[in-house]
Amino acid sequence: MARLLVSVRSTEEAQKALAGGASILDVKEPERGALGRASFETWRAIRRIVPPDVPLSVALGELQEWGESFPTTPPDAFEGLSYCKLGLAGSGVDWRRDWRALRDASQMQGRWIAVAYADWRLAEAPSTDEVLDAAINAPDIAGILLDTWTKTGAAWIPSDWRSWSDRAKAVGLTLAVAGGLTRETIPSLDVLAPDIVAVRGAACEGGDRRRGIDPRRVAELAVIVRSLPTRS
Repeated sequence: MARLLVSVRSTEEAQKALAGGASILDVKEPERGALGRASFETWRAIRRIVPPDVPLSVALGELQEWGESFPTTPPDAFEGLSYCKLGLAGSGVDWRRDWRALRDASQMQGRWIAVAYADWRLAEAPSTDEVLDAAINAPDIAGILLDTWTKTGAAWIPSDWRSWSDRAKAVGLTLAVAGGLTRETIPSLDVLAPDIVAVRGAACEGGDRRRGIDPRRVAELAVIVRSLPTRS
C-alpha cells in the first residue's frame, strides 16, 4: 500500500496534514522553489509536534545553494529526521563529487532520497538515468524521488517511466513520485506502483501550493493513494 507524503511549511499545516491522514510529513517552503528549504527553526518546531511514529523529511533546496556550508549547520539540525532530499538543478559537471561531499558532511548517513527531475533539461540538472545510476551505486541513499522542477502542471506520463521505476525498485530503493500531481492524475501512477506519493498543491486550499493545507483534501488524497498497488 502506497503512503501519502504531504509537504508542509508550519506547525499549523503539519497538524492539518496529520488530521487529514498523511502518512509522512515533509518540511518545505514552496515560495523558494521545487524543493525550497525552510528555516532550521521551522524544522525544529514541526519536529516537536510530530508523533515519533510519523516519518519526517526535509527539503534542502538545490545543491548549488549550499557550497560547503553543511558543517556550519546547527548541531541538532538533523536530529529526529527520517529523510532529507536535495535537488540537482544547475549543479554543473562536478555534481557527483559535490553531492557526495555534501552528503558526507551531513548527519543523515543512509537516509538520503535522491531527486530526479523529469524535466531535467529545463532544470539544467543531471538526467533521470544519471541520477538513478548514482543512487544505485551509493549505499547512503535510501530512495529516489521522481519530481518536476517546474510546478505548472504534470511534465511526465507515468507509463513512460515503468522501466525506470522498475530499475529503482529492483535494487531496493524506495520509490517516491511527485510533480504537480492531482486527485485526477494520481490513479495513473498505478503502473509505477510507488511506495510514496508526494504532494503539496493538491493538498492545499484551492489546489494552490502557496495557500494553506486543507485537511479535507488530504483525506481525499489519502484514500486514493492507499488504493495504489505496490510491488517489490
